[in-house]
Amino acid sequence: MKRRIKAKRRITRRRKKSIFTNFYFSFSVFASIILLSGAGFLLFSPKFQISQLSVTGNNNISTEDLEKVAQDKLKTSFSVLGMDISTESIFLSMGSGVSSLMESFPEIEKITIKKNFPNGISLQIVEKTPYAVWTDEFDGSKCYLVDKNGSYIKDYEEKEEYSSLLKISEKEEFTALTKKEVLESLSKIQSKLKNNSIDINGFDIYKEKVVAKSSLSCQIYFNISDDLDWQIEKLGIVLGNSKYSGNLNSYKYIDLRFGNQAIIK
Repeated sequence: MKRRIKAKRRITRRRKKSIFTNFYFSFSVFASIILLSGAGFLLFSPKFQISQLSVTGNNNISTEDLEKVAQDKLKTSFSVLGMDISTESIFLSMGSGVSSLMESFPEIEKITIKKNFPNGISLQIVEKTPYAVWTDEFDGSKCYLVDKNGSYIKDYEEKEEYSSLLKISEKEEFTALTKKEVLESLSKIQSKLKNNSIDINGFDIYKEKVVAKSSLSCQIYFNISDDLDWQIEKLGIVLGNSKYSGNLNSYKYIDLRFGNQAIIK
Protein backbone atom coordinates (compact mmCIF):
# COMPACT_ATOMS: atom_id res chain seq x y z
CA MET A 1 0.00 0.00 0.00
CA LYS A 2 2.80 2.41 0.91
CA ARG A 3 4.59 1.75 -2.36
CA ARG A 4 1.46 2.67 -4.36
CA ILE A 5 1.11 5.99 -2.48
CA LYS A 6 4.73 6.87 -3.22
CA ALA A 7 4.25 6.03 -6.87
CA LYS A 8 1.17 8.24 -7.03
CA ARG A 9 3.09 11.10 -5.47
CA ARG A 10 5.88 10.72 -8.01
CA ILE A 11 3.39 10.72 -10.87
CA THR A 12 1.67 13.80 -9.45
CA ARG A 13 4.94 15.67 -9.14
CA ARG A 14 5.94 14.81 -12.68
CA ARG A 15 2.60 16.03 -14.00
CA LYS A 16 2.89 19.33 -12.15
CA LYS A 17 6.42 19.87 -13.48
CA SER A 18 5.28 19.09 -17.01
CA ILE A 19 2.40 21.59 -16.80
CA PHE A 20 4.70 24.26 -15.36
CA THR A 21 7.21 23.77 -18.19
CA ASN A 22 4.54 23.85 -20.87
CA PHE A 23 3.21 27.15 -19.51
CA TYR A 24 6.56 28.91 -19.85
CA PHE A 25 7.18 27.34 -23.24
CA SER A 26 3.79 28.54 -24.49
CA PHE A 27 4.37 31.99 -23.02
CA SER A 28 7.82 32.21 -24.71
CA VAL A 29 6.37 31.22 -28.07
CA PHE A 30 3.54 33.72 -27.70
CA ALA A 31 5.92 36.54 -26.65
CA SER A 32 8.26 35.75 -29.57
CA ILE A 33 5.38 35.94 -32.02
CA ILE A 34 4.31 39.31 -30.58
CA LEU A 35 7.87 40.68 -30.76
CA LEU A 36 8.47 39.44 -34.29
CA SER A 37 5.12 40.82 -35.43
CA GLY A 38 5.92 44.19 -33.87
CA ALA A 39 9.38 44.27 -35.43
CA GLY A 40 7.95 43.28 -38.79
CA PHE A 41 5.39 46.07 -38.56
CA LEU A 42 8.02 48.69 -37.72
CA LEU A 43 10.43 47.50 -40.43
CA PHE A 44 8.03 46.83 -43.30
CA SER A 45 4.93 48.92 -42.73
CA PRO A 46 4.49 51.42 -45.60
CA LYS A 47 3.72 54.03 -42.95
CA PHE A 48 7.34 53.99 -41.75
CA GLN A 49 9.12 53.71 -45.12
CA ILE A 50 11.20 56.82 -45.91
CA SER A 51 9.41 58.90 -48.51
CA GLN A 52 10.72 62.38 -47.65
CA LEU A 53 14.42 63.27 -47.63
CA SER A 54 15.81 66.77 -47.21
CA VAL A 55 19.45 67.90 -47.36
CA THR A 56 20.67 71.24 -45.99
CA GLY A 57 23.98 72.93 -45.22
CA ASN A 58 25.77 71.95 -48.43
CA ASN A 59 27.30 74.76 -50.49
CA ASN A 60 29.76 73.13 -52.87
CA ILE A 61 28.21 69.68 -53.15
CA SER A 62 25.23 69.13 -55.41
CA THR A 63 22.00 68.51 -53.45
CA GLU A 64 20.83 66.20 -56.19
CA ASP A 65 23.99 64.09 -55.94
CA LEU A 66 23.71 63.94 -52.15
CA GLU A 67 20.07 62.87 -52.26
CA LYS A 68 20.78 60.20 -54.88
CA VAL A 69 23.55 58.57 -52.84
CA ALA A 70 21.69 59.01 -49.54
CA GLN A 71 18.61 57.28 -50.94
CA ASP A 72 20.76 54.28 -51.77
CA LYS A 73 22.32 54.27 -48.27
CA LEU A 74 18.85 54.40 -46.67
CA LYS A 75 18.12 50.89 -47.87
CA THR A 76 18.82 48.00 -45.53
CA SER A 77 19.00 44.57 -47.16
CA PHE A 78 19.23 41.13 -45.57
CA SER A 79 18.47 37.53 -46.39
CA VAL A 80 15.83 35.36 -44.69
CA LEU A 81 15.40 31.69 -45.65
CA GLY A 82 17.17 32.36 -48.93
CA MET A 83 15.03 35.38 -49.77
CA ASP A 84 16.59 38.83 -50.22
CA ILE A 85 14.58 41.46 -48.37
CA SER A 86 15.12 45.21 -48.30
CA THR A 87 13.49 48.00 -46.33
CA GLU A 88 13.75 51.76 -45.98
CA SER A 89 12.25 51.89 -42.52
CA ILE A 90 12.91 55.09 -40.60
CA PHE A 91 13.90 52.93 -37.62
CA LEU A 92 16.93 51.57 -39.50
CA SER A 93 17.84 54.51 -41.70
CA MET A 94 21.41 55.74 -42.11
CA GLY A 95 22.98 53.59 -39.40
CA SER A 96 26.32 52.74 -40.99
CA GLY A 97 25.24 54.65 -44.08
CA VAL A 98 26.62 57.91 -42.69
CA SER A 99 30.20 56.64 -42.98
CA SER A 100 29.51 55.40 -46.52
CA LEU A 101 28.00 58.75 -47.49
CA MET A 102 31.04 60.62 -46.15
CA GLU A 103 33.34 58.26 -48.07
CA SER A 104 31.41 59.09 -51.24
CA PHE A 105 31.84 62.82 -50.59
CA PRO A 106 35.25 63.59 -48.97
CA GLU A 107 34.21 67.27 -48.86
CA ILE A 108 31.90 66.46 -45.93
CA GLU A 109 33.21 66.98 -42.41
CA LYS A 110 30.09 66.02 -40.46
CA ILE A 111 26.52 64.81 -41.00
CA THR A 112 23.73 65.28 -38.47
CA ILE A 113 20.62 63.15 -38.92
CA LYS A 114 17.15 64.18 -37.81
CA LYS A 115 14.26 61.76 -38.14
CA ASN A 116 10.89 63.31 -38.86
CA PHE A 117 8.38 60.61 -37.97
CA PRO A 118 6.70 58.77 -39.44
CA ASN A 119 8.47 58.79 -42.85
CA GLY A 120 10.82 61.77 -43.18
CA ILE A 121 14.52 62.26 -42.63
CA SER A 122 16.73 65.39 -42.71
CA LEU A 123 20.48 65.48 -43.27
CA GLN A 124 22.40 68.53 -42.03
CA ILE A 125 25.72 68.72 -43.89
CA VAL A 126 28.85 70.47 -42.62
CA GLU A 127 31.48 70.83 -45.35
CA LYS A 128 35.22 70.94 -44.77
CA THR A 129 36.90 74.34 -45.04
CA PRO A 130 39.90 74.44 -47.44
CA TYR A 131 43.05 75.44 -45.57
CA ALA A 132 45.90 74.65 -47.96
CA VAL A 133 46.74 73.49 -51.46
CA TRP A 134 48.89 70.38 -51.08
CA THR A 135 51.02 69.07 -53.96
CA ASP A 136 52.70 65.65 -53.88
CA GLU A 137 55.55 66.34 -56.28
CA PHE A 138 57.20 63.01 -55.48
CA ASP A 139 54.08 61.21 -56.71
CA GLY A 140 53.21 62.64 -60.11
CA SER A 141 52.47 66.17 -58.85
CA LYS A 142 49.07 65.32 -57.42
CA CYS A 143 47.49 68.57 -56.28
CA TYR A 144 44.51 68.76 -53.95
CA LEU A 145 42.82 70.79 -51.21
CA VAL A 146 43.14 69.84 -47.55
CA ASP A 147 41.46 71.17 -44.43
CA LYS A 148 43.20 72.21 -41.20
CA ASN A 149 43.41 68.57 -40.13
CA GLY A 150 45.21 67.61 -43.33
CA SER A 151 42.16 65.72 -44.56
CA TYR A 152 41.64 65.45 -48.32
CA ILE A 153 38.78 67.54 -49.69
CA LYS A 154 39.01 67.35 -53.47
CA ASP A 155 41.42 67.78 -56.37
CA TYR A 156 42.67 71.31 -56.81
CA GLU A 157 41.43 73.49 -59.63
CA GLU A 158 42.62 77.03 -60.12
CA LYS A 159 40.03 79.44 -58.76
CA GLU A 160 40.20 82.92 -57.29
CA GLU A 161 38.71 81.70 -54.01
CA TYR A 162 41.73 79.43 -53.49
CA SER A 163 44.39 82.03 -54.31
CA SER A 164 44.94 83.02 -50.67
CA LEU A 165 45.35 79.45 -49.40
CA LEU A 166 48.70 78.25 -48.13
CA LYS A 167 50.67 76.44 -50.86
CA ILE A 168 52.56 73.34 -49.76
CA SER A 169 54.78 71.28 -52.05
CA GLU A 170 55.94 67.91 -50.73
CA LYS A 171 59.11 67.51 -52.77
CA GLU A 172 60.12 64.24 -51.11
CA GLU A 173 57.88 61.81 -49.26
CA PHE A 174 57.72 62.97 -45.66
CA THR A 175 56.51 60.35 -43.18
CA ALA A 176 57.89 61.65 -39.87
CA LEU A 177 54.65 63.48 -39.05
CA THR A 178 51.01 63.30 -40.09
CA LYS A 179 49.61 65.98 -42.37
CA LYS A 180 47.73 67.45 -39.41
CA GLU A 181 50.97 67.73 -37.40
CA VAL A 182 52.79 69.22 -40.38
CA LEU A 183 50.10 71.87 -40.84
CA GLU A 184 50.16 72.75 -37.15
CA SER A 185 53.94 73.28 -37.37
CA LEU A 186 53.71 75.34 -40.55
CA SER A 187 50.99 77.47 -38.98
CA LYS A 188 53.34 78.31 -36.08
CA ILE A 189 56.05 79.36 -38.52
CA GLN A 190 53.65 81.40 -40.63
CA SER A 191 52.33 83.20 -37.55
CA LYS A 192 55.84 84.10 -36.34
CA LEU A 193 56.88 85.50 -39.70
CA LYS A 194 53.62 87.41 -40.09
CA ASN A 195 54.28 89.07 -36.71
CA ASN A 196 57.51 90.30 -38.25
CA SER A 197 55.74 91.63 -41.35
CA ILE A 198 56.93 88.75 -43.54
CA ASP A 199 54.20 87.09 -45.60
CA ILE A 200 54.67 83.43 -46.47
CA ASN A 201 53.95 82.32 -50.03
CA GLY A 202 54.26 78.63 -49.24
CA PHE A 203 56.44 75.80 -47.99
CA ASP A 204 58.57 73.16 -49.68
CA ILE A 205 58.86 69.92 -47.70
CA TYR A 206 61.89 67.63 -47.97
CA LYS A 207 62.92 64.66 -45.83
CA GLU A 208 65.54 66.70 -43.98
CA LYS A 209 64.11 70.19 -44.04
CA VAL A 210 61.15 72.48 -44.62
CA VAL A 211 61.74 75.64 -46.64
CA ALA A 212 59.61 78.67 -45.87
CA LYS A 213 59.15 80.77 -49.00
CA SER A 214 58.24 84.43 -48.78
CA SER A 215 58.33 87.57 -50.90
CA LEU A 216 61.93 87.90 -49.74
CA SER A 217 64.74 86.28 -51.70
CA CYS A 218 66.00 84.84 -48.41
CA GLN A 219 64.69 81.36 -47.65
CA ILE A 220 64.34 79.99 -44.12
CA TYR A 221 65.06 76.34 -43.27
CA PHE A 222 63.37 74.41 -40.45
CA ASN A 223 63.33 70.86 -39.17
CA ILE A 224 59.73 70.41 -38.03
CA SER A 225 60.50 66.91 -36.67
CA ASP A 226 62.80 68.48 -34.07
CA ASP A 227 62.28 71.19 -31.43
CA LEU A 228 60.35 73.67 -33.56
CA ASP A 229 59.66 76.10 -30.69
CA TRP A 230 63.41 76.56 -30.19
CA GLN A 231 63.96 77.10 -33.92
CA ILE A 232 61.20 79.73 -33.95
CA GLU A 233 62.80 81.39 -30.92
CA LYS A 234 66.14 81.53 -32.75
CA LEU A 235 64.39 83.04 -35.74
CA GLY A 236 62.96 85.75 -33.48
CA ILE A 237 66.46 86.59 -32.27
CA VAL A 238 67.71 86.88 -35.86
CA LEU A 239 64.77 89.03 -36.95
CA GLY A 240 65.23 91.22 -33.90
CA ASN A 241 68.81 91.97 -34.90
CA SER A 242 68.98 95.14 -36.98
CA LYS A 243 71.95 93.70 -38.85
CA TYR A 244 69.61 91.18 -40.51
CA SER A 245 66.04 92.42 -40.11
CA GLY A 246 66.29 95.26 -42.60
CA ASN A 247 68.64 93.48 -44.93
CA LEU A 248 67.22 89.98 -45.45
CA ASN A 249 67.10 90.29 -49.23
CA SER A 250 70.87 90.33 -49.34
CA TYR A 251 71.03 86.83 -47.82
CA LYS A 252 70.38 83.51 -49.51
CA TYR A 253 69.02 81.59 -46.53
CA ILE A 254 68.70 81.31 -42.75
CA ASP A 255 69.18 77.73 -41.50
CA LEU A 256 67.72 77.08 -38.05
CA ARG A 257 68.00 73.28 -37.94
CA PHE A 258 71.19 72.78 -35.96
CA GLY A 259 71.39 73.10 -32.18
CA ASN A 260 71.95 76.64 -30.90
CA GLN A 261 73.12 77.89 -34.27
CA ALA A 262 71.36 80.05 -36.80
CA ILE A 263 73.39 79.73 -39.98
CA ILE A 264 72.95 82.79 -42.18
CA LYS A 265 74.43 82.90 -45.62
